[in-house]
Amino acid sequence: MHKLAIVPLIIRAMPGVLMLGFCLQPGARAARAEDFCAVTLKVSNSMGWPATSTWIELVDPSGRVVRKEMMSGPELKICDFGFGPHTLRVGTNECLPVAVSNVRAVFGAPLVLNVVLNGCGYREQMRSGCLAYFRTVDDHHDPVPRVAVSPLAADPPDHTDSFGRWQGLFGGSHDLTFSAVGFEPAKVHIECKRDEEVDAEVVMKRIGVSTQPR
Repeated sequence: MHKLAIVPLIIRAMPGVLMLGFCLQPGARAARAEDFCAVTLKVSNSMGWPATSTWIELVDPSGRVVRKEMMSGPELKICDFGFGPHTLRVGTNECLPVAVSNVRAVFGAPLVLNVVLNGCGYREQMRSGCLAYFRTVDDHHDPVPRVAVSPLAADPPDHTDSFGRWQGLFGGSHDLTFSAVGFEPAKVHIECKRDEEVDAEVVMKRIGVSTQPR
């Protein structure tokens, strides 16, 4: 059986105009059709040691999860998936998963991805109450710093930080007042049902200033 190669031909169609064409010659294949694995994934932990196991997800361009499985060992081969750029999520069961975007299946160009999973930087909070997270902003949603929060104990601080943030534990039901110089006091009601996180953006209205869109 003869093998075919593609070689360029220059064809003069009319005076001053060149057209580029192709023809097949013996000696090479005209297409790629051999089996291959598109992606080889190698995972290590934050200390550089090979991962023992972790979960991965492969997400197609529409956002649909097309593959979800637990790795057994530090290496996984993903031989085939659909058209277009996919996103590979590694360590979806970990504290800080890693996502690799623009992953494609390209003939002749298999990928070897080396992924390092970060250690969890969050403090583990075993709590019997709820975690409140407030952000104080003005009418344009810019942070309002150093807003007093009452009635709350002084530990954690009884005011928001320089970014307008406050976090702390609480239980039961509370009516809170947020106050700062130049702003009208804002009232917020919070209630803890079990041990959930309660997030709230508190809009502070400036005194004597009408709210106009930017």
